[in-house]
Amino acid sequence: MDERHLSTTALAKSIGKEPKELFILLAKGGWIVKTDGHWQLTEKGRFEGGITIKHPKFGEYIAWPESVKHHAILNLLPEAPLTASNIGQKVNRSARLINLMLTELGWIEKGLKGWKLTHRGRVMGGQQRESEKTGIPYVTWPESILASPHLEASIHALDLQGEERCVALAGYTAHSNAVRLIGNWLYLTEVPHAYQRRLPVEQELYADFYLPQGRVYIEFWGDATCSSELKTKMVKQEVYAQQDMALIELERADLPHLDEVLPRLLLKHGVVVY
Repeated sequence: MDERHLSTTALAKSIGKEPKELFILLAKGGWIVKTDGHWQLTEKGRFEGGITIKHPKFGEYIAWPESVKHHAILNLLPEAPLTASNIGQKVNRSARLINLMLTELGWIEKGLKGWKLTHRGRVMGGQQRESEKTGIPYVTWPESILASPHLEASIHALDLQGEERCVALAGYTAHSNAVRLIGNWLYLTEVPHAYQRRLPVEQELYADFYLPQGRVYIEFWGDATCSSELKTKMVKQEVYAQQDMALIELERADLPHLDEVLPRLLLKHGVVVY
């Protein structure tokens, strides 16, 4: 199968760089040259894998094989201001979650629309920006932000492999890393929740989480494998059904996709995640 090719702009965005800086670098390196206002490939550019693509809608443009991402010339790019989307691409998180992490750290805050830089964020190198099209404010960051131990800790808080003691961001010690992960997601998305809330029934049963808003219970069944755990699961499911209590049930396959799964399930119970 032929290697996928990216336009110069798409290549820059895929590595968290400014397209303008990449065009300048490739021109200095002799890969491309501007003729009559249009970028053209040079022999050097073709040698490095560049091709010219004619698109019926976007016209003619230069594209590069994905392997160019690892070329040494790209190391010469200056530090580009990173948006939340750029950071998210680098750490496999959504831009929304990145902004929520930065909010929890006190580096940005929510505006009526968009995000506003705080004093602490400015100290970290953040710059306030505004969309030219919509006027909505957003914040960009230097690449050095990726080395911040505080941001790294927030990112790792949403990794399934975590601390041995399973300490959640909200301060409680969860009984498993999977439950810690769910609790951290609820915390970062600012959903009020109680951990190990006793069910309002005679039996001594505890829910993994209880959300006062919507009166929703959340249970993670992925660790229920032995006979006693399976029995407890069946008993609790029966109680939830008999008492007509709102319940969200999560399995291990849901864990890598909490930011997609939980907003949808919570919305069914009137809980909106922003």
